Amino acid sequence: MTSTQTTEPAAASRRRPLAFVIAVLMLVAVVSSFESTMMYTALPSLITEFDSTESAVSWVLTGFLLVGAASAAISGRLGDIFGRKRVLIILLVASIAGSVISLVSNDIQGVILGRAVQGLAGGLLPLCFGIIRDAVASKHLTTAVSLVAGTAMLAGAAGNIIAGNILDAFGWRSIFAVAIGMAVVTVVGALFLRAETPVGPRDRIDWLGGILFAPGLALVLFGINAAHGLGWFSPIVLGCIVLGIAVLVGWYVWELRHPTPMVNVRLFAQRNLGLTMLAAALLGMPLGMSGYLGQLIMQYPTEAPVGFGMAAAAAGAVSFVIGLFGFALSPLSGRIARNGRARISLMIGASAGIIAAVLTALGAAVWHSFPAFVVSQVVLTVSTAFVLSALPMLVVESAPAKNTSEATGMYTVVQTAFTGVGTSLSTSIMAAFILPGAHFSSEAGYIAVFAVVAVLSLAALVVATQLRTPKSGAAGSADSANSDDVVVAVAH
Repeated sequence: MTSTQTTEPAAASRRRPLAFVIAVLMLVAVVSSFESTMMYTALPSLITEFDSTESAVSWVLTGFLLVGAASAAISGRLGDIFGRKRVLIILLVASIAGSVISLVSNDIQGVILGRAVQGLAGGLLPLCFGIIRDAVASKHLTTAVSLVAGTAMLAGAAGNIIAGNILDAFGWRSIFAVAIGMAVVTVVGALFLRAETPVGPRDRIDWLGGILFAPGLALVLFGINAAHGLGWFSPIVLGCIVLGIAVLVGWYVWELRHPTPMVNVRLFAQRNLGLTMLAAALLGMPLGMSGYLGQLIMQYPTEAPVGFGMAAAAAGAVSFVIGLFGFALSPLSGRIARNGRARISLMIGASAGIIAAVLTALGAAVWHSFPAFVVSQVVLTVSTAFVLSALPMLVVESAPAKNTSEATGMYTVVQTAFTGVGTSLSTSIMAAFILPGAHFSSEAGYIAVFAVVAVLSLAALVVATQLRTPKSGAAGSADSANSDDVVVAVAH
């Protein structure tokens, strides 16, 4: 039995050349990561073309993230049951359908709907790493995982600059056309991957647990966003918030009692793991807040209260260069996080987040000096690099070995979902500061958002100080036995 298990990946590798398998999965990673970041530079154009607001247009990001969180939670289990190749292709086709919907839409609601459908691509990366484990010989496993994970991170960083150049040259709809072309090529390549034999029992899939979380959270966020225009005591606002909370409570109770939950909420009861998930939620929100605000600040006209009047391509290039700086720091964060020191790396990341938020919230020096703005963004990127390296390692350190995959999957859901929460929350705050007769928030709106970022980062820092150092040997096992799970979580 052991011999069969050992030689099967090597045999699969001979049937499908290793270079081909890795190339296809790298394309999948590009599609997933590019689609997650491609609309950041387009937000100002959408606001102008549809005569809309930051709050409404932000759902182009939030809708993608919420569906992406649900897709990440359920795709791995679906891959086990129905076959990873099959589910991978279905998600790619769904992302194509979402891009088409957004491409042909004549209102912002259609674009948001298309992006929500496109958000199913959030489940692609977990499937990629499952396919790697099935198709790649063990001696090539680490290299294959690193290549796909590195491609995902670089594609995400490059999304802004690529989309910005497309936007300047051809308009925002062309970004979706490029996404369609990339996904079609990837589907063709995926058709030639080896079809593995499904191994999961079909009668144990927790469909309800995989579906309820995203709409429950979306209802609450929609109610919060609508409150600015309708008032907090509007029946629509109260109805959405109450219904959303009820759905989330029902989801939690369902998952708590389900024998094989899609998201194992019972793991929250473990002290270190529960605190790590809390930190992921607290720091996920600043990621959602700051990710798109930098693009708005750079692209808004100089006549606006806050804006540098840059072209989309130039703004995307600045974001890309700053992103590369953070990417280069990730190994340093990982090195600090080893041997049970992940909480130190998290504390550094949270502290950098506080500093960046305070620098930005100071106002005049940053809003009217591009070099000062870049410095604040670099510090924010340092924070992101340390946080996104430390949190997955903390999850692996804290989770029992048998629950490592469940725990990293749960972390992905929490981090992705609360990034969407942060985006929605920030636009709701800024909507309260929009100038009469204009689409732009006043400087006070930005200050308020970054003040919230500082508070959330401070709360995460306090949580990090409460984490306990793992017992001797735990960190070592995390570094070795579960390294692929860490890479999956970081790449996502």
